[in-house]
Amino acid sequence: MTGGDEVVSFDVDAATAAIRDAIDDNSDLHVAAAFTAETYDIVHCDEFTRSFYADDEEMAGHFDRIHRYAGIDFSEIGLFVDELFPVGGGVEYVATGMEHLTIVRVYTGREGLLLTLDPDANVTTAVEAVRDAIDRDLGATGDSLSSPDA
Repeated sequence: MTGGDEVVSFDVDAATAAIRDAIDDNSDLHVAAAFTAETYDIVHCDEFTRSFYADDEEMAGHFDRIHRYAGIDFSEIGLFVDELFPVGGGVEYVATGMEHLTIVRVYTGREGLLLTLDPDANVTTAVEAVRDAIDRDLGATGDSLSSPDA
């Protein structure tokens, strides 16, 4: 865990701190990981999450498997923005609600922040905290994914 700023251009530590301050119970944030289609860095991982793995190597292997799908995420964004909902604007975030976990992927261009939250944590509050902390427009589009300087 190196701080994530080597992976993305926004201040990941500020975003993570803002989420923890904004959600009702700062223990609701379990994992924060900066990512691009090519790489990722876990910048916050609580003891609750670590308790599910025998060691850091097993946890890293699991997160490597999760990250393999980041390219699919970015391709899907292009499909939604360019083909299915072109008037909708860029995809700011995707939330997946599960019985014991909510997974949120927040996007800005070709970069993102993956969060795992308690299932009852307020997703909108977490996303707004990221927006405020990084002082940058959220959203990824198909154009940004195909542009070489995005």
